[in-house]
Amino acid sequence: MDPFVFVVGKGRSGTTLVRAMLTSHPDMAIPPETHFIVPLGKDPDVVRSQIVDVDAFLSRLSAHPGWPGMHVKEATAESVLRANGPLDYPDAIRSVFRLHAEEQGKTRFGDKTPGHVLHMETLASWFPESVFIHVIRDGRNVLLSNLETSFGPADVVEGATVWKRLVRTGRLAGQVLGRERYCEVRYEDLLENTEAEVRRLSAFAGLQFTESMLRYFERADQLGVGATHHGNLRLPPTKGLRDWRDQMNSRQLAVFESLAGDVLEELGYELGAPRMRARDKAYLGATWLSFQGRRMKWHVRRGAQRVGVGTRPTG
Repeated sequence: MDPFVFVVGKGRSGTTLVRAMLTSHPDMAIPPETHFIVPLGKDPDVVRSQIVDVDAFLSRLSAHPGWPGMHVKEATAESVLRANGPLDYPDAIRSVFRLHAEEQGKTRFGDKTPGHVLHMETLASWFPESVFIHVIRDGRNVLLSNLETSFGPADVVEGATVWKRLVRTGRLAGQVLGRERYCEVRYEDLLENTEAEVRRLSAFAGLQFTESMLRYFERADQLGVGATHHGNLRLPPTKGLRDWRDQMNSRQLAVFESLAGDVLEELGYELGAPRMRARDKAYLGATWLSFQGRRMKWHVRRGAQRVGVGTRPTG
């Protein structure tokens, strides 16, 4: 069985760039972010005694925001699932992704959902053939990119804390999976040594390298991503679009490095912050409390949704 390729990492680290390169291969199809694989697999209405309830599976799947990006008709998916059933959950997901690949005229498939970096071991157990490409970028440049989006962190404290957590979680899972199933790639290396890195990723994913993978920018409009947040995909690999040395202020740099400098150093990135000033420490303390308050409210909302409190009935 061909590897099921998962591209993971902190958002704004270059996962979309890697997806663009891989999907520019004539055999590989990777849809836009799906987000449905893990929650559906843990839904007791979808998976009963390890077998998929097709009606519940299709109902949840067709209502999920990630479904339209698959470009698969629900009727087609239902026909395939029923014809091949009864199926366990991994086979149901493989069937849907295979249909997506066939829609693109391709034979291989993968997934690019950055948040799957938190679920690698679960996915690895469900899909024994899976391999994981973990894209890592200097967290300070990730923060700069995040701050330009409507869905980014509220402040530098949240940005540094989340980046550190996701990078460390992914690397720890990678140690468990081993080199045959886990591959790290630095965003900076993709820009500096593009062909060598793409050749390495191709070999890891079980693909024969083709020059088309280097010319991903020529088909950016076909990738199903917004020009607002991914406009740089229309450019060939370009260094220096964001640089914390010139674009971060001293407070942002001091706070980020105080929270995540240890991981930056583990990864070999240089530190650049001067000694933290008293007013920066005060800002860090106040912002940390605000961040923890937002996290607590989020967990309360999640708990309420799981038990049905404050949510509308679905049937």
